[in-house]
Amino acid sequence: MNKLSIRYYSQDIKRHQHNYHQLVLPLHCEIHITLNDEFKTTVSTGSCIVIEQNVVHAFTADEAARFIVADLDALPDNLINLFCPKISIDNRLLSYLQFIEQQMLVVSDDALTHSTFDLFYLLLCEQVNHSNIDKRIDTVITTVKQNLAYPYTLKELADIACLSVTQFKTVFKKSTTMSALQYLTMLRIQHARALLIHSDLPIALVGERIGYNDASAFSRRFNLYFGQPPKAFAKL
Repeated sequence: MNKLSIRYYSQDIKRHQHNYHQLVLPLHCEIHITLNDEFKTTVSTGSCIVIEQNVVHAFTADEAARFIVADLDALPDNLINLFCPKISIDNRLLSYLQFIEQQMLVVSDDALTHSTFDLFYLLLCEQVNHSNIDKRIDTVITTVKQNLAYPYTLKELADIACLSVTQFKTVFKKSTTMSALQYLTMLRIQHARALLIHSDLPIALVGERIGYNDASAFSRRFNLYFGQPPKAFAKL
């Protein structure tokens, strides 16, 4: 076992179980999942769902969504006996998942695949300071994803969470390890990259889809985030 793969799901509800552990880590968009007909949640970029062996799970996702799935013989110690099977992941692991995606899309090499998994597992073992995402923050993230182009203010986000701005900033950072602005930027730029890779939309229109009406401003932000301009990801 012990392997990584990129998965594409559909809006048709799937339900199964397996005799190994599995982690689902969204790259783009989100997945709706139920464990043992009891725990229901939505897992998005920056978080992970831990599915222990023999746990029956049902799931559905938009067809445009992409996920890194890790099938494991054994869970690392830090992911055993979790209070909540949905966890947040740190920026290092999230960045590495983005690297994994690019490698898997263009390279098919067993040695590279094994090495990729080894580093993934090491980073996974270091997720010791993760925090379960607060339900109020989860609601904010779900709302934001419904319209990434909208210019949310901190006050509006705090109102969605039913918190004061000060409380919201504290709870958000604890839940995601990022500020609300950093997280919103990540969601927007990640979505832009997905559109560039998987659609034929012009770069300017992709920018508009995530709230950048100025193509130059979008290119600068994208380049700052990924170290490459949008055209490096766009379909020719």
